[in-house]
Amino acid sequence: MNAEQQSPKVLIDARNFQKPLGDLATTVALKVEREGPKLLTTAKFVAVDIYVMIRQAQSIYDLFFFLNADERRKKDVNWRVAYSAAVLPLVRCMIDCLYNITVLLDDAETNGPQFRQSGYNQSLRALKADEERYGGDPKWDGYIAERRNTINFLMRVDGMTLEDVVNAKTWPTLSGYLRVKKNVPLTSHQQFLKTLTLGFWKEYSGMAHATFQGLLPTALFYTENDIPYQDREHFETITVETMISLNIFRVAAILLCILTEVQARFAFDGASINKRLHQIWKALLPAQEIKELYDERYAQLMKDKGIDPD
Repeated sequence: MNAEQQSPKVLIDARNFQKPLGDLATTVALKVEREGPKLLTTAKFVAVDIYVMIRQAQSIYDLFFFLNADERRKKDVNWRVAYSAAVLPLVRCMIDCLYNITVLLDDAETNGPQFRQSGYNQSLRALKADEERYGGDPKWDGYIAERRNTINFLMRVDGMTLEDVVNAKTWPTLSGYLRVKKNVPLTSHQQFLKTLTLGFWKEYSGMAHATFQGLLPTALFYTENDIPYQDREHFETITVETMISLNIFRVAAILLCILTEVQARFAFDGASINKRLHQIWKALLPAQEIKELYDERYAQLMKDKGIDPD
């Protein structure tokens, strides 16, 4: 089975990271919300965007554990393994959160306004398309006017003009960010993110877009009723358990990467954030793919930024 072949089997006790990581995500998110604006000289709204994305990633993390809890899987007659497979594309969403957050943190003064201006631009263009198609219908006219007024108000609050938004550069997708000119080397940041678009990580993009390569590792879980009777026990006791475990580790790893990046930039005091980061990394490092992320970026990043284990 594909899920069984992707990574060597390791034993990691979820009690060592599940709740500690969730609690740490809450701590860091609240630090960003309350202290982040004070630590940004300009574009203070960047802290708001990062706060929301941390909460989004944390919610995806919580959802994985909610769906795959032992009690739910074993006692809820309505639980289906297909549900666990159906949420796997959200891992790609978490990777995009990691990408957006790291780029914003790299240059908040420049990238922060671009992130919002590009978003406002896309929203206004969508409203214009709706107006061209449905204009004249009173219900649509009222909705479009209300949405446009809201966007214009938010732009003014952010100190942005319509000209700023109309002329804004489009915020690059992750694939666009990694698409550099010929003979131009990738930065260390780009090289790290490229790791998350290759190999088994790339499968999550395929799952999100329902491509054939995305169906390869998941099709079995959507069609469990078609599995021959003699293979059912192996499927239920080995294949399903392996799929769930692997993906929970990976979801935890992406959330941990996000929190480490944020702490590396803001260096928040209190709440033993540095120590807690090290403890959770240590708990997850037995998983080879997580160790690769740690060795490629986070061991050195934490050392450089003074994120000590004590």
